[in-house]
Amino acid sequence: MVNAVDPRISAACTRADDGLWAALARSQGGDACHPATGKLVFPAYRSDRLRVSEQEARFAFVEALCSGPLLYSVEVPTSKRYQFAGKSHLSAQTDLSIHDPAGNPMCNVEFKAKGFSPLGKEHFPIYKDLQKLLREPRWGLWFHLLEAVNNSTINDLLSVMAREMERVRDEFSTDIEAPGLTIHICVLKHGFSIQRDVALAGTAGASTSSLGRLDLEVSRSGLVKGNDSSGWAVHARSDRASNHDVQPTG
Repeated sequence: MVNAVDPRISAACTRADDGLWAALARSQGGDACHPATGKLVFPAYRSDRLRVSEQEARFAFVEALCSGPLLYSVEVPTSKRYQFAGKSHLSAQTDLSIHDPAGNPMCNVEFKAKGFSPLGKEHFPIYKDLQKLLREPRWGLWFHLLEAVNNSTINDLLSVMAREMERVRDEFSTDIEAPGLTIHICVLKHGFSIQRDVALAGTAGASTSSLGRLDLEVSRSGLVKGNDSSGWAVHARSDRASNHDVQPTG
């Protein structure tokens, strides 16, 4: 059974990170438009504050795929029916599907942005998309973009995700078909990302709730300390990677 995401997909995640960080610099007037880092810029509100959303994450990821061997399709109908509203079970859509060079589906991707508090009573957007990733019969990728973080932001998000993953498992214990889920979180202004593969042991025995707690420390502008002792790999922007406490991925 496959217990890790295809390395070509991990490489696309890393290129998407680099593209997002370059897009931030570009949007702030500090970086020329170089083909290697894409052509994305962040739009601005009337207040001149940049908008950071899942749409930027999605297009940066597509640009990353375009520089590699994998194919993709967008807004892909699910193979199963879901009931997210009303009384009917209907086909849903996945944000993006990754295919191998021959066109065979490999991985479903959902994009999200912004932080989530464990104190919130309802996290339906996370629950809904996790349900699609866990129940569809192929590997899943959760790509989450955060504009900036403090020392608790990521662990708060992981706590919410673990809770919602457990909820999906409890409700659909005999219908968890994804062999695994990759969680990728890119932090825009601090210039680092984290990634972990969660292998799912099958239907009734799927272990989805233990995501671990990261020992991360950030300053106002960057990652001060990060480790992968709980199974997380840390990838730092090139100008951050000189800090010996950071463990960048290859």
